[in-house]
Order: sequence, then structure tokens, then C-alpha cells
Amino acid sequence: MGEKRLSDELSRYGYVFSVKKTGVLYLIAFSGLLGLGRLFSLHLYEQISLCIIGLFFFPFFLRNSLKNQYYQKRFSDLNLYMEQFIYSFLKTGKILATLEDLSLVFEKEEIKEKIEEAKEYILHTYDEEDVEKKALKIIEDEYENYILSLIHRFCLQAESLGGEYSSTLQILLESRRIWTDRIYENQQIRKKKRMDILISVAVSILICLLIYMISYRMKLGIENHPVAQVITVIVLGLDFFIFYKADVQLSFGYSEEKKDEEIYVDYYRYLKETTPKSPWQKLKYHTYKKVVTQELEKAFSRWLMVVSLLLQSENVQVAIYRSYDDAPLILKPALKDLISSLRENPDGIEPYVSFLEEFTLPEVHSAMKMLYSVSEGYGGNYEHQIAEILDRNQRMLHRSEQLKTEDSLAGLYGLFLAPQITAGVKMVVDLVLVMAVYFTKGFA
Repeated sequence: MGEKRLSDELSRYGYVFSVKKTGVLYLIAFSGLLGLGRLFSLHLYEQISLCIIGLFFFPFFLRNSLKNQYYQKRFSDLNLYMEQFIYSFLKTGKILATLEDLSLVFEKEEIKEKIEEAKEYILHTYDEEDVEKKALKIIEDEYENYILSLIHRFCLQAESLGGEYSSTLQILLESRRIWTDRIYENQQIRKKKRMDILISVAVSILICLLIYMISYRMKLGIENHPVAQVITVIVLGLDFFIFYKADVQLSFGYSEEKKDEEIYVDYYRYLKETTPKSPWQKLKYHTYKKVVTQELEKAFSRWLMVVSLLLQSENVQVAIYRSYDDAPLILKPALKDLISSLRENPDGIEPYVSFLEEFTLPEVHSAMKMLYSVSEGYGGNYEHQIAEILDRNQRMLHRSEQLKTEDSLAGLYGLFLAPQITAGVKMVVDLVLVMAVYFTKGFA
């Protein structure tokens, strides 16, 4: 079953199986393992063991390489799709016409199939509501991305209501550009981390060879000792495993991370309903609060983008009401309280300043005060205030994505150090063998 899943995954990433191609790849890998074994003067059984370990990891390294290429292509396609969708909609003002334009932009790409599928759905679906929304959902389900959803959502609204929407689409274009820059930055960080760990593994191997070189010059021949042979295979196998773990963690991706949002809602409710008393409750409370605070910051920045777009045609209160259905799940309890407070006190600042006040979220509280200022017409030019909110939102999004990247790369420093630890263990064993053989020969 494991082999079949790996085979299916390789096929998904574009690997075309053939006996000749697969045989050549394995021959190259086998030759490299033989060369590595020769460097360490491995005997037959140890050499066979190293080859088995190396060839076991080889298809997983191949998978990760193909996966990176696959997601790089999907990222490029999605980036181009969003950009061209906006430009085409500015020209046509129609969803169907925009999709028809986009079908000419792509040739054999995977995204072209989804564009054609969405077009066919619009053209051949009758007696249903929200046909265009459902058609665009076909593309959204394949390329999960919140900016893509925002672009589709706003263009559907613009087609339905009309009016002047070019300035808002320019905002979405800017959001797409910033998102693209973040992905590129993330990709460069991952490449550097991968190279750092690869260098660490290479240094580990060189350190392992160092004692052998000393032994060879002293004519001690410890490389032939059974203990040296076994520890060499173990250390090299661990180095393969370490790089495999890093390679998996550093694989390139761009899609939204799927999380069980209900868990964070449960954490949020626990924080709202619990007054911690015992040390255990206090520890649990602070742990939940840290996690929920990070999730709220990420969720708020995306919700604020939706509100900002709605503000192009609605007042603040209506924009908040209409944003509820599509808001991140973790924000809905707080939004429900905010909407209730606004109905009771539509002109007061209290509903805005009390929003998530129990959490340390200075950017959130500042943005809510700015929304109140917009709702009351304070602070000067209305469009300038909206631009400030959007600029603040972009900064918050950037920060939330930085947090996400930091979380995803947590623990990599340990993988960077691990090869040096394994090399250190081997060096100690080899030094003990050098001394043992040297003194044995000295007393012989």
C-alpha cells in the first residue's frame, strides 16, 4: 500500500514511469552509494547495507524534488491566473467573458482544465441559483487561496451591482503582488535552509573521513575494524534520514494550510468561560491564549480585507454585517458579539474598542478604532482612511505569514546540528579505535 501511494504521488507530480528511465536513475544513485562506500573502505556486507539504506530513501528524495517543481508550476499558474483575471474583468466586466479570455492565456496547464470546466458549468447549467459563483468555486477548490476567493467574490459582486470598481481591483492587484513577494521570499528561505543542512551533512561526512586519513598516514588501518565499519553505516544512514526529514519540512508549497478550526473555537470559548485557579489551569490557559492570539491575528487580517472591499460600496456597519458569513470560524463568536453591540449602540465607539479586548492584539485594536473613525466620518478624506486600513491590513497579513513561516520551519536548527552530532559520535569511536590499535601495536 505504501509503495502504491508513493507511486501515485510521483505520478501526480508529473513523473512518467518507464523501465529505462527508472533503471537509469537507480543506477546513478547506486553508483553514488558505491563511491561513498569506497571512500570509507566498506566491506561487502556493510556496502550492501549502505546501498539498501540509500536506495530506500532515493524515491522519497525524488518525490520531494518533483513536488517542489510541481508546486512551483501551480504557484506560477495561479499567480498568472489572478493577475489576468483582474485585467480581463476590468476590460469585459463579465465573469464568462473573463474566463473565455483566460482559456486563451493557458495552453496545456492543469489550471486550463479547471477554467474550461468552469466555463462549461456556466454555459450548460440551467434552473440553478449562483451559477457563476459555483463555477468559480471549481477553480477555488483546486487552488485554495484567500486572495483568489476575494478576487472572485468582488468580481461577482461588481458584475451584479455595477458601479465604479477599478480602484478596488487595483487594491486586489496589489494584494496579489504582495502575496507573490511573500511566497518568493518564503521559497528563498527554504532553499537556503535546505542548502545549509546539505552542507552540514557534507561536513559531517568530511569529519568522518578525517580520522580515517590520520589512521591511513599512521598505517593503523582502523577503517577495516568491524566497529568502524558498522558505525560508518549507521552514521551515513542517519545523515540520509536527517536530510530526508529536512527535505520534507522544506518542500515548497503555497496553498492554505488546512486546520481544524473547530479546535481553535473550542480554545477561544475555554478562554472566555474559564477563570484559571490551579497551576495546571493557569498553564493550560496561557498555552491556549498564545495559540488563539496567533490564530486571531491571522484571521483578523483576512477578515479586514473583506470588510475593506465591502466598504467600497457599503457603510462600516453593513460591511461588518455582510462579512460575517464568510469570516474565519475563530472570529465568528467575537463578530457575533460585535454585531449585537452595534445594533444596540450603532453610533458609539464601545463596540469597536471592546472587540477582542481580552487579547493582546495592538494592530487589531488600532484597526477597529480606525473603522469607527470611518463610520463616523472623522479623520479627513474617506478614501484616504480606507487606503490606510488596507495598508495596515497588508502589514498584518505580512506579519501573520511570517508567523506561519516561522512555525513551519521550527525545529530546523536541530536538524542542522544533528549531522555534526552524529559525526562527533563517530569521531569519538574512531579515536578510541586509533588509540587502541596504536597501543596494541606498540606493545606487540
